[in-house]
Amino acid sequence: MMSLFKRDRDFFDSLFDDFNFTPFVKAETMKTDIKESEKAYEVHVELPGFDKKDVKVSVDNGYLVVEAERKFEPEEEKSGKYIKRERHYGMMKRSFYIGDVSMDTIEGSFNQGVLKLTIPKEIKRIETKKYLELK
Repeated sequence: MMSLFKRDRDFFDSLFDDFNFTPFVKAETMKTDIKESEKAYEVHVELPGFDKKDVKVSVDNGYLVVEAERKFEPEEEKSGKYIKRERHYGMMKRSFYIGDVSMDTIEGSFNQGVLKLTIPKEIKRIETKKYLELK
């Protein structure tokens, strides 16, 4: 049953909570900040709990695609068993339109759960005024 009002939360914060069918994809995942400078865009994506090897960045048809996957690795339970586990496993994916930017010009690093990407702005050449030659 869907409840519109939940304790200690604003009406708009909880309105669509019950429509989120996959527990791994929530508003808290892949929080992103995009900062614009004169020559580039700087993108910071929070990926807490992920290792560098779990994160992939690609460019596909003008879209920057960020993927992160956490695989479930069962542990040997020597001293008891888990009653509840709240860690999520699976894949997240997010994309941003960046236009015709070459992958070779994008710089990236991953440190302490934050992916930092620097994407150069397209240099748009403004043509001088031209006239059509009539035939």
